[in-house]
Amino acid sequence: MTEAERELWRRLGRGQLQGWKFRRQVPIGPYFADFLCLEARLIVEVDGGQHLELEAEHDQERDAWLRSQGFRVVRFWNNQVLGEIEGVLESILQQLTPPPSPLPYHGDSLRSQGEGELGAADLEWMRHALGLARRAAIEGEVPVGAVLVKDGAVLGEGWNKPIALHDPSAHAEMIAMRAAAAALGNYRVPGTTLYVTLEPCVMCAGAIVHARVSRLVFGARDPKAGAVDSVYDVIARPRLNHVVAWSGGVLEDECGAVLREFFRSRR
Repeated sequence: MTEAERELWRRLGRGQLQGWKFRRQVPIGPYFADFLCLEARLIVEVDGGQHLELEAEHDQERDAWLRSQGFRVVRFWNNQVLGEIEGVLESILQQLTPPPSPLPYHGDSLRSQGEGELGAADLEWMRHALGLARRAAIEGEVPVGAVLVKDGAVLGEGWNKPIALHDPSAHAEMIAMRAAAAALGNYRVPGTTLYVTLEPCVMCAGAIVHARVSRLVFGARDPKAGAVDSVYDVIARPRLNHVVAWSGGVLEDECGAVLREFFRSRR
């Protein structure tokens, strides 16, 4: 951490900026943000001010990608932070709109609002996960399916098997991530997207964060135990050292129908 970054970090936790819960060195897709306020979707960058041409081009590409993900980027030079800190803080405050909510954070700022913002591949992979969920139903397990994908290829997939395996942790997401980790020879799976037909529980949501999954797409919401949006918010808490982008309610009717039919047949 440079002297300028240290000073800015110290001041971001004080005064009018204290309630905004800035975080330092946060992974956002393939990049890191120097400072991130997730509630305002604001990234603050501090640069040395001695950019070579190639570095400047990289910054432009980086900023363009971050903006495409819905983040605003403001950049200051080291000498600005050290020499004009009050002006820098005022500039940051002007970017922080709307004001922070006194309510708990619920992760909506990283949420896709509907299938229109999803790609055709996302829908196809969710249909693939639905096929896995139906296999669980055939085996008498709660029909949830999951598939972990990177660069258009399956790294791991699975469906619920806690009954068959006598394992309370054998949820579809866990099985898919275990298979992917074994295939990669790594306990982390960055750059991946996990598709699952039901909103993950607390256990699976925690594992998704620990595994460094980059993106989560789920189908039906779980109003009793969902740990992304419905009951808890485990996936995108600003204080975590990894934030997972997520989209919910994808093919929700189809995913929910598979679950409803399963439980109806057992009543």
